[in-house]
Amino acid sequence: MLEHQQLLITTSKPGAVLSFQNPENSKLLGYATFKSTLLSLNWTVHEEDDNPLVFTLNKLKVPFANWIITDACDLTVGFLYSNQLLMPTNRIYCFKTILPSGITMWGDEAGTQFANLKPQSNDSELLVFNENQGGLPFGRMLIVADCLIQYATKLKL
Repeated sequence: MLEHQQLLITTSKPGAVLSFQNPENSKLLGYATFKSTLLSLNWTVHEEDDNPLVFTLNKLKVPFANWIITDACDLTVGFLYSNQLLMPTNRIYCFKTILPSGITMWGDEAGTQFANLKPQSNDSELLVFNENQGGLPFGRMLIVADCLIQYATKLKL
């Protein structure tokens, strides 16, 4: 799923399930599910083929808690703050900017754009990874995770 240059993120009905599709042929590539418990918030992302876990996104329900992204081996991939995506070393990977037009962009401090998210309809958004992002799977995980947080925030999940 993360090897694709573009992902169409859709929901067929309001709720806590999102799908990731190839925008060129509408092929389902993966899906994300949301769960809220008394103590935490959790997203899990799976690929469609054989249902393997890609990554999880967790946050404790305590003040000032950060979102933590872990890969399928339960290794920490990074952390998400309000507009910063951090690597496990706490080094900034990129910044998020939301434009007045509703487009979200991720890029580094030098102005290099890594990805952008554009609304397509009421129930879909197109995530495009730029070539200069280098196809780094962990960086893409952080950006997809940030998209999930934006979705949860919009619906107040």
